[in-house]
Amino acid sequence: GMSEITADHPEVQAMVEEAIKSASVSEVTLSPEIYAEVLERAIAELMKKNKDRFPGAPEKGGWVVDNYPLSVDHWSALSEKGLLPDTVVCLKDTEKDGVCILRRTYLANRDEINSKILKRQTEEAIEKKEERRKEMEEILTSEEHQSVEAAEEKGKKIILPELAEDDFSDIPEMETIKRKIDLFMHDWLTVESEIKQSSLVQVVVLEIAEQTPESLLNQTVLVMEKPFKYHGWELSAEDLDEEAEDLAAEGEDEEVEEEEN
Repeated sequence: GMSEITADHPEVQAMVEEAIKSASVSEVTLSPEIYAEVLERAIAELMKKNKDRFPGAPEKGGWVVDNYPLSVDHWSALSEKGLLPDTVVCLKDTEKDGVCILRRTYLANRDEINSKILKRQTEEAIEKKEERRKEMEEILTSEEHQSVEAAEEKGKKIILPELAEDDFSDIPEMETIKRKIDLFMHDWLTVESEIKQSSLVQVVVLEIAEQTPESLLNQTVLVMEKPFKYHGWELSAEDLDEEAEDLAAEGEDEEVEEEEN
């Protein structure tokens, strides 16, 4: 007959573990329609006060949306409501396997991650000690065993290791964060190609390694201002000829007008 599969079955446990991992990575996201509606209302409110920002301020524009969900459906919902931004900025960390963002995330959640590392190291130490105890039992008498254990107790203390930059990607406790980053990169590629279908939206991808928030802001502002800057271009011989003809024609028109008057 078939053996009964219980919750303790290794395959069941592996599946549960995988489901927990996925849940810890994926975040609850509201529907595209709700996002677009809330954004539409917020922008309508902004537009009421927009003209008061500075003399001659336009009522449209002047808004920034941070951390908008990375999905094609959410992007389409914006498009349908005519809420597409002029510029989309994506901050990426691709240098040295993304160590910059791993380090930053570690520092922001240091206590929580450190306690997880300590817990794991303590469990590993207990397991090793248990293995040694079993080995000892086979060799030593009870009294000898106790004196060896007492000596071991004195010398054992678990200390958190100092983490160097290269260590961040190897810590099991950073695995969830690494998965989130991978997921983001995957989603970004899909959404980026969708965004680029609209010729009105410019996409800027900035590398965050070795940058400060100020330098990233300055780069973004430069890109945003570029379309409004005056661009001079070199005139070819044909352009100059054309301009000369236009000027001559204008001169003739003026002469005709004067004669008529």
